[in-house]
Amino acid sequence: MTNALLIHNNNTPLKKMIDNQIVFNPTIDDLSENDIDGFISKTVMPQIKEREFQIIYIKDNLSVNYLDFYGLILAYHIRFELGAEKFIPIVILSEIDAYTINRVTPLGAILFTKNLFLTENNLNGIDKFKDLQSKAVSSDEYRQGFLNKIEIEPPKDYLSHHDISNEWAIYRWAEFLKIDDSEAINQNREKIASMLYFKYLLAKNPITIKKKNGIQFVPRPPENSGKILYIDDEWAKGWSDILINYFSKNSDIEFKTFEYEFKDSNQFSLRSAIKEYCENYSPDVVLLDLRLTQNDHTTTDIESLTGIKVTQLIKEINPAIQVVILSATSKSTILENLYTHGILGYIKKEHPTDVNISTKDNFDKLKGLIDRGFEKKYLKEVWVIQNEILKFNISNEIQLEIKSVFEILNSDMENRFNYAMFAIVKVIEIITNIYTEEKWENKQRYAYWKNLEIKISSNYSNKNDSTENKIRTILNEKLSLTDTTIHDNIGKIIKIRNNTIHPKNNSNQEKISKEDIVEWFKMLQTILKKINQ
Repeated sequence: MTNALLIHNNNTPLKKMIDNQIVFNPTIDDLSENDIDGFISKTVMPQIKEREFQIIYIKDNLSVNYLDFYGLILAYHIRFELGAEKFIPIVILSEIDAYTINRVTPLGAILFTKNLFLTENNLNGIDKFKDLQSKAVSSDEYRQGFLNKIEIEPPKDYLSHHDISNEWAIYRWAEFLKIDDSEAINQNREKIASMLYFKYLLAKNPITIKKKNGIQFVPRPPENSGKILYIDDEWAKGWSDILINYFSKNSDIEFKTFEYEFKDSNQFSLRSAIKEYCENYSPDVVLLDLRLTQNDHTTTDIESLTGIKVTQLIKEINPAIQVVILSATSKSTILENLYTHGILGYIKKEHPTDVNISTKDNFDKLKGLIDRGFEKKYLKEVWVIQNEILKFNISNEIQLEIKSVFEILNSDMENRFNYAMFAIVKVIEIITNIYTEEKWENKQRYAYWKNLEIKISSNYSNKNDSTENKIRTILNEKLSLTDTTIHDNIGKIIKIRNNTIHPKNNSNQEKISKEDIVEWFKMLQTILKKINQ
């Protein structure tokens, strides 16, 4: 038979009839780690690909242990690697029937797929297969005739579902970014490429990196600037290289990995190390894995997860540091609970069994979250200013307004800049009431210095009793704050406040910026500090 390839372990009479043969005979070293997939992928498949044939005969058992069914495992590898483009007819040689094999091993499902045949392991009856030809089939035929009729389970001796998910996600993210210069990623890629389970996953969930119009999809990096700290116990397995590659596309992003030996570390020492690192680096956004220690993979107590404990720690350092959680979990109860701890959002790492997660969507979501986090980085300074002000000897009324500024800005409410501005102006009004009081004369209201029968000047406003006139006069005459920047800011914030309350023309209304808020809050800090001296 000139058009056939025979794969055996010297356990079939067909070896006398077919010259084109591969003897399946791994050494002890080949299977030192019980890695039959590795032997097939690295040793047998390259030999198959270099041969010319139209049909493959494979002995069902290729070892001394009949129940290993290495021949069936090999048939799966051939189907996954050659794919729909070369749908080779495969004939399994066996001493038992298909239904018995299927009862003994789930691998037997392949015997009931398209272009797969079973015959007795003898010279009789093989003539009926001699005219079979390999041919390409459509992707739909490949899926319907093969993929939808089988199911490959993850290896029983694999470390955990978390490890499988992690390796699967690393592979998909790295393929989207086309990273080929990372040792960790290449090791992961080699593992994915050889393991039968991952070949099955790739066949079921092919990586699509092209848009409908044929243009290749390239993940866009965040557009804003800022500092990112990445904390993950799997950082050295390829994730750090992936994120460095992705964020380096924007030169205004500073990215650092918390390079820590997580193995066997306890939560206390880990949190202490993270606290010190965060205080020194002061990141704007922290990318944080939910499970960082071994105990996290066995506990059922959500609140005890290290990622949640670290989130709480980060918020104690500065609640304006934005936290984005990375997680392989698909449990909505866990994911939604994360928002109660003030996270910005979460990214679900691709899991082999979750077909609803798209790598492209994950990149888009990551970009959006990081950009939002960078937009909020000014709040770190607002928080610091607030804490400095709260150290002053100020009234409860002022304290309430000062605290509300950060709370408002850190929320997602509409017009939060306006409300924060109103809170700042309210403090200014409280300050004016400390130094001045209003009196009526001849049906006119005037501002007097408190406890003095002296009118304050009207140098800064048309009205003696206006907030702008009173606070500017107080700055000059009571606090000796003559800095023009402070006076300009007073004029600006009062003007915007008045135009917001009584808009004359909305199209011309001046917008409040983050920079305005920080500048006004600093101004308030300067004024209150002077009052406390």
